[in-house]
Amino acid sequence: MSQVRKKIGILGTGQLAEFIIIGINKASAPFDFMLSPRSYERGLKLKNKFNLEIAQSNQDLLDRCDLVFICLPSNSSLSILSDLDFRKENSILSAMAGITREAICRSTNCKAVHTSMMPGYANASNKGPSLLFPKNPEWHEFLSFLGPVFDCKTEKEFNVAAVIGAVSGASFVLFETLSKWFIDNNLSSQFSQNLLLETLKGNIEIALESDETLSEIISKVATPGGITESLVNQLNQKEALSSWSMSMDNILANNTSKK
Repeated sequence: MSQVRKKIGILGTGQLAEFIIIGINKASAPFDFMLSPRSYERGLKLKNKFNLEIAQSNQDLLDRCDLVFICLPSNSSLSILSDLDFRKENSILSAMAGITREAICRSTNCKAVHTSMMPGYANASNKGPSLLFPKNPEWHEFLSFLGPVFDCKTEKEFNVAAVIGAVSGASFVLFETLSKWFIDNNLSSQFSQNLLLETLKGNIEIALESDETLSEIISKVATPGGITESLVNQLNQKEALSSWSMSMDNILANNTSKK
């Protein structure tokens, strides 16, 4: 017996929307999409590639789709949402960074508002974790095709966890920075990138499989007087590690201030 397919309207056809559509298509998940007319050229490309429908307007999308995934640009999102008439049947999943659930509820007068955060790039390969608040079986099912889902118990928990979105993107900058050091020291670009990423991949996989905490693993790999301890000490002297925590504090403060 074939699964009943659900239609999801996507408000905001940017890069994240493209990643999500690719991931859902790759998983052969039982969802169809209707795209908003925003970013029409990208929408047209996705329409032709995945046989999707483009709504005549944002309002047309809301009128025809009960499930609505919102990934509008943060700076204009609330004004766009305020101009639309949401129906009581609409269930919203927002992946807009820095826009609180409270602000979306107020702008849409919609009660079924859920928030999410995902890396995007990894979701296109069905390997990206997603946050979800509050719990909802329909949206959990949808996100589960894109990678593991982390249900948050409170909005405070979601707000803190959502900083992972910034960490995810910044991690690629860190990867490039580390890889460039090897390149600058006369290793080839491909050799440097593969060496770095395979090393990190191995560390991540073994850490996920292990019952040990990260602190316990560190105690085994950072031997006294060794090169790991030396590198960490030098980074700490320059506050290179603590600056990550301070920067993440700033992201959290900025995100939760936009009520």
